[in-house]
Amino acid sequence: MKAWLALVKKEFRVGLPILLLAIVLFLVGLIIVTVSAYRFGYAWDAVGIIGLAWGGGHFFFMAIYMLYSLGVERKRLHLWLHNPMHASGLLAAKLVTGTVYMMISLFIVSIAAYLGGLHFVPLSDGTWFKIGMLAFVHVVSFSIDFSVYVILAYVVFLLLERYMPSFLSGTVVFFGWWVFVYLYFGLFSQSKFYTAITEWGRINLGAVANSLHFDISAREALVSFQGEGLSLYAGKYVIELIIILIIYFIASWLLDKKVEV
Repeated sequence: MKAWLALVKKEFRVGLPILLLAIVLFLVGLIIVTVSAYRFGYAWDAVGIIGLAWGGGHFFFMAIYMLYSLGVERKRLHLWLHNPMHASGLLAAKLVTGTVYMMISLFIVSIAAYLGGLHFVPLSDGTWFKIGMLAFVHVVSFSIDFSVYVILAYVVFLLLERYMPSFLSGTVVFFGWWVFVYLYFGLFSQSKFYTAITEWGRINLGAVANSLHFDISAREALVSFQGEGLSLYAGKYVIELIIILIIYFIASWLLDKKVEV
């Protein structure tokens, strides 16, 4: 455990540029948009909009973070992989530090979204806070989820790179990615089998919305959750978690057994 914590400490140093870049880009965009909207009297609305948009963009934060961090390791791959720790531990250290950095960045963005949102859509403070917490949790979890797929793609790239030029390896992974997207999201997720294993544990979003006292008018609403038919299934979260764990350990095994030199 002590060795792993030391690794996490190193990962914080490696990944720091991504956090700084995310914050600087957000602040620059925030200043430009707010100043532009100020003369029209919509400065706070602009703060809310860019806060919501940048917060949603954090879906890609972990994927970008992992690509950067793994790219740094690629320059000294033999040293990184010769670490006596299992590859799952090496990757976990990156995921943990990336998640912490993402939550710091998302927290800063959420403040802007919250303050601006109070002017953008006339909901109570408590309602905005509850909506924000729901969005925060889902953006963080979905971003981690997506990054695990990216980790597997990157490990396959490293594996193929041992047998072919980098450009060709990247091309194979690029087209392989879209084949996977088609097979998984276009065929598997639309199948009756997928429906059978995921559509259980129904969560009524209409009831959640009512408990939050959603009162967005038709004129001002971005999204209305008042519809009675809106719902989620806990089964989809559970199945996705199982799939992500399988992919994570496949990537770790490939890194340990096939990529290690």
